[in-house]
This record gives sequence, structure tokens and C-alpha cells, in this order.
Amino acid sequence: MTGHAAEFSVGRVDIRFTDEGWKEVPLPDAAQAYGGEKSGALEVQAKLFVRAESVREAPLLVLVSTNSAGMGGGRGGYMSYSPNCKSDDRNYREGNEGFRASFAQCLTVMPRYNGASVIKALAPQLEGELLTEGAKLPPFYTVWSRHAISTGSFVDVRVFTVFPISADGTAAADALPKDVPPSHVAWGRQLKDAVKSSVYSLSGRLDMPSLQVVAPPPPPPAVANGG
Repeated sequence: MTGHAAEFSVGRVDIRFTDEGWKEVPLPDAAQAYGGEKSGALEVQAKLFVRAESVREAPLLVLVSTNSAGMGGGRGGYMSYSPNCKSDDRNYREGNEGFRASFAQCLTVMPRYNGASVIKALAPQLEGELLTEGAKLPPFYTVWSRHAISTGSFVDVRVFTVFPISADGTAAADALPKDVPPSHVAWGRQLKDAVKSSVYSLSGRLDMPSLQVVAPPPPPPAVANGG
């Protein structure tokens, strides 16, 4: 199903891409632990979005996950969280911290890592599509935003890209790990705001920031006979 700057449905979320040409790849529904200080699980729906003819050819993957039960998904009681969204020497993070918080928010921006390792760690449900025998994945940059609230409702967006993302705005380069692109932090903050708005919206509307990547120029044509 191809989208022309159109909306798709993922669980309780209506997601809208401002750019054209997106296709959705439905994934099996699953149960997922609440992720807070409460036992039990939510029904989770996830979809993958690509701008390519096949998933294996896509240099840009957007994985969106959300609870499919709607607001009140944690209706057995209210959720609390102990978020610890801190940067380290390789990965940039910004969000909240604390104990028994009513929400958990974290934006994670990662440098380029081995593609197979990234998919296994952050998107194992895609392994069957991407990690077939003999397949080699390019390294991926990752921008990941998640926001969860006391009802158990959450939105989780993970973006994997082979090429750098172009974005307006800047991030303080001296505050970032050396291999994290400042433009990815600037774009990630737009994503973080969109994810947060979606969680608190009754409609679940998620307006994805424009996703434009900076692909390298094609190689020059070969010169015949050295001249």
C-alpha cells in the first residue's frame, strides 16, 4: 500500500508522513511487557514503513510500535516508571529521569553501527525480513523516540538510516558524542515532540517530521581506454 503524504494506522495511532512514496509492511501483533513498575503486558501493534520496492533494498526504515488497546491500556491500575535517559560516551540521549515517575520519555541518537547488530538489538521482529542467510546489511544510524504514560499507552518510533538525515536547526556539537551527527539530534527533537503529542492526543495523531537523507553522489562514469 503506497502513501502519497497520507495517513496509515498503527494500533491507536494515525501516522502521517509529509513526504511521498511510503509503503507499510504489517508485522505480527505481539504482547509486550508494560515497561514500568507493574506486572502484565499490553497488546502491541507494529508496522514498518519504507520508501523502496522491497524491505531489503530500503536505505531508510521507520518502525512504529504502539499499544492497540487505546487509552486505558493499563486499566488494572496506574503505571509508574523509573526512567534513566542519560547519554554515554557513544550514544546521545535526552529525556526524563527519576523514580516512580508518571511518564517515561527518551530520545536516543546513535552513531552508525553494524547493521545486523542494530537490527538484532533494536528491531528483532525484522530479522526474518532482513537477516536471511548470506545477506549483508549496511551499517545504520539510529534515531529512536519513545514516550509512555501512566495508563500504559505509549508510542515508540525507531528510525534506521544508511545515510545521514538532513534537518533544519542545530545541536551543540561539543555536547554530543563525537560520532553522533548534530543534524540527527535536531531532527530527533522534532520526532520527540511529535511522539509526545501523539501519546497525549485523543486521536493518537502522529505527524512525522519530514525525512530527507543526504545520499552520496553517484560515482563518475568509467573512462574507456584510460582517456
